[in-house]
Amino acid sequence: MAKIRYFSDDEIRKFFDAVRKEKNVRDLLFFRLMYRYGLRLNEAVTIRLEDVKPDIQHPIEIHIRRLKGGQDRHYPINPEDAKLLHRWLRKRETFDNSHGNPYLFITKRSVTSHMTDVLVKKLHKKYCELADLAREKCTNPHAWRHSCAISLLMSGKDIYFVKNYLGHADIKSTLVYAEIAPPEWKKLSKDAVNNSFSI
Repeated sequence: MAKIRYFSDDEIRKFFDAVRKEKNVRDLLFFRLMYRYGLRLNEAVTIRLEDVKPDIQHPIEIHIRRLKGGQDRHYPINPEDAKLLHRWLRKRETFDNSHGNPYLFITKRSVTSHMTDVLVKKLHKKYCELADLAREKCTNPHAWRHSCAISLLMSGKDIYFVKNYLGHADIKSTLVYAEIAPPEWKKLSKDAVNNSFSI
């Protein structure tokens, strides 16, 4: 099995600082959503406008269409991401090809389609290099899905929460992250077990 690569908290901060400096709201929102929801590349590029729900009556939500047999879910959107989303939607409206294109993340050249995998990989590499991150972490945007899983574990979420959050069909896929999580996670898990139950 290929080595699972993920970003540390410091690397995550450096990456997003690099994206902010480039002042590209689309790219900032795109990679934030990849990390926030642990998206696979194809799940991220195929988000549709109809999957984003800016409803005045309810908190803003996003519908994630999970692949590989995972369960589709509606997730709440972080307030900062919601602001970015509205900024991107305004910017997107200025594209001549925005009307009639059903996808959230488009380029000025994509008439009825979304950002391509090739473009995302190119952007991922660009921002990783600008952030001076290790070269082996610059090759695959899937590192954001792994980073999301590790971050959830390190924040104290249990393995079943992570499974459901990532939309895994099988818990075996999630258990991989327990094996590679930093040693501190085992202490967090032990503390949770020792402190959560009174028997």
